[in-house]
Amino acid sequence: MSAHGPDVGDSHAVYSISVASELSGVDPQMLRIYEQRGLLSPFRTEGGTRRYSSDDIDRIATITTLLGQGLNLAGIGHVLQLREETRQLADELDDLRTSSAPDRREVRRLRRENRDLRAELARDDGPGAAPPGPADGPASGGRR
Repeated sequence: MSAHGPDVGDSHAVYSISVASELSGVDPQMLRIYEQRGLLSPFRTEGGTRRYSSDDIDRIATITTLLGQGLNLAGIGHVLQLREETRQLADELDDLRTSSAPDRREVRRLRRENRDLRAELARDDGPGAAPPGPADGPASGGRR
């Protein structure tokens, strides 16, 4: 807790539309249009008052930047959607990389065990016997 009260996270909606407008430099009517177009989703109080978070202010800045680069609101919607999908996919990829490392070790262990068992079977079959391969089995006419 800071001297000014409890710590407020970036996603905590604390700013009214007039404060968000002042912080972002965007007219309140444009903020309403951004919301109508699905580019912005401020928190709504029980009374319906919009409340904006620091994340919302950052998103408004992104929208403003993209508008300045010549994109229209529909194009900005696509850009924001693609950025979110990219972020989600990157998170999933990180999760897969983290969780697949033990799986890869287990696959390597099972392959070594399989190879060792095949070698043992080949030794038990005696000299000159070919070690069973992946094609050996009932369908290929091999031993079982």
